[in-house]
Amino acid sequence: MAKRIGFLESRFVRNASRIFISFGSFLAGMFPKIEVNLKQSGIATDYNVNAREYMAICIFVSSFTFITIFFSLSGLLLVAGGRNPIIKGSIELGEISLPMDILIGLVFALIVSLFLFIQMVSYPSVIVNRRVKDIDRNLLFVLRTILVQIRSGIPIFDTFISIATSDYGEISNEFRNVIERVRAGRPIIESLEELAVRNPSIYFRRALWQLVNALKSGSDVGDNLENVIKSLSKEQLVEIRQYQSTLNPLAMMYMMVAVIAPSLGITVLIVLSTFPGMESIGREEIFWGLLAGVAFMQFMFMSVIKSKRPNLMS
Repeated sequence: MAKRIGFLESRFVRNASRIFISFGSFLAGMFPKIEVNLKQSGIATDYNVNAREYMAICIFVSSFTFITIFFSLSGLLLVAGGRNPIIKGSIELGEISLPMDILIGLVFALIVSLFLFIQMVSYPSVIVNRRVKDIDRNLLFVLRTILVQIRSGIPIFDTFISIATSDYGEISNEFRNVIERVRAGRPIIESLEELAVRNPSIYFRRALWQLVNALKSGSDVGDNLENVIKSLSKEQLVEIRQYQSTLNPLAMMYMMVAVIAPSLGITVLIVLSTFPGMESIGREEIFWGLLAGVAFMQFMFMSVIKSKRPNLMS
């Protein structure tokens, strides 16, 4: 089940957004990946929504936000305009004279609604990326668990039950869906094929197709899984080496920007502040600003290092 999404659970939003269904179809063509992202994120299944309906909902929510902010902010500025001459003024746009309070409300509402629309459109891809990272992080452990249990003579369905009841994040959730379908009467091979088609992780799809092919051909499932595990282990080593090569220049940049430059900068400022006429350089606000800049750079470096971390690394 995808994370609860308020605007998709509202019946009012779903019904009111139908007036934008034609615009939703047009925008769905401009964002060709939205249909795949909705399926792979689980939103399409959990909320029974397709690409054009989702885009129509995004348009409606953004339009509603624009209207609400525009009238609310413009009304507040109109009331406060009598006290502030800047807000009370107007701007000439050709032959049109636009009051300042209406212009401020229009620009602010447009920026907020546009940002909200972009965020809503990109939300399914954000969920997909999170799922891929979670799946790839636990994939090797899951495959090794399946291999050990199969080698021990445990039936493949009981092995899937063991994975589903364990704490392997998204992989456990996916296998729970497979078990529910099998218990409902679907063949296990067909359920695994559906999982491989709609799953966003490339490595997980590769392992599932190897498993499906082994079950279809009647070959040894353990041998196929062992080959997949070896391949993923090599992929993991390659990603670790690439990650290491990425960290080397980042570490050098970190030393220059977050350690050496602030230390030398503070020393130079202290020396300059001793010269006549340069006393303002030694003000306390400048040093607090330098501290805030260093803290911001450290946060940025931590975010970059975290974003570069390979998915297969636990």
